[in-house]
Amino acid sequence: MGERTRRFNWLSTPLGSTEGWPQCLRTTVGNLLRSKFPMLLFWGDDLIQFYNDAYRPSLGNEGKHPAALGQRGEECWPEIWTEIHPLIMQVQSTGEATWSEDQLLPIFRNGKLEEVYWTFSYSAALDDMGNQAGVLVTCMETTEKVLNFKQLGDSRNQLEFAIESMELATWDLNPHTKQFLSNDRLKEWFGLPLQTETLLSSALDVIDPEDVQRVKEAIQHALEPSSGGLLDIEYTILNPANDYSRIVRAKGRACFKTQNIPYRFNGTLQDITAHATAHKSAGK
Repeated sequence: MGERTRRFNWLSTPLGSTEGWPQCLRTTVGNLLRSKFPMLLFWGDDLIQFYNDAYRPSLGNEGKHPAALGQRGEECWPEIWTEIHPLIMQVQSTGEATWSEDQLLPIFRNGKLEEVYWTFSYSAALDDMGNQAGVLVTCMETTEKVLNFKQLGDSRNQLEFAIESMELATWDLNPHTKQFLSNDRLKEWFGLPLQTETLLSSALDVIDPEDVQRVKEAIQHALEPSSGGLLDIEYTILNPANDYSRIVRAKGRACFKTQNIPYRFNGTLQDITAHATAHKSAGK
């Protein structure tokens, strides 16, 4: 961009020959071109544009580059001018910088209009007399980050839908404190209070005495690295709140640190009472 800027025909713009540029413009453009951070400069009443190599990729292909260099801001950004022009005017009138984070500003690039997210700041660029002469834009495209967060949110919503539709109980055990988080369904099944965390011992107390030792051993085995961290076991819950007996299948996986120390153990419970009872009756 430094080479393009030097070779550009500035006589075709309101700025005229570079020999007549004020020192402040020379200095600002020089700093911009040397910076490794994406920058764009609007200068003068016509808001003539300069930008650097770090900013160049955000313009994509078959879009605004290289025409954006030396172009009026309004001509370059018709699709977002109603959003960014008020920010430019705000900086020019107040001298105070602006800050926007992960803002959607669709731009034309790569041959089409794309939804692009930006985190950016507009700040005043001064002339040799200390007056407002332009607006310096420092920015970072955050499209990938925003879309990843959206995808993560969609995945989380899909998981929550699957849990609800399958009527699963969920748990997340801290192997060190022996406390676990769970959804309300699990607490309801075990007759546990709806508090933030629950002691593992409180849940074990609710398991049928004939199954409890087997469950303890299965949990301990899953917390050993040689097991692969897997848990898959069926047992009976005897809810002390309503004396309801429920047969569940617990499936989970433990996660280990590099030293083979378990740091997380989570999974699901499925009510298989009807299936287990029918299977038992068929066996008889």
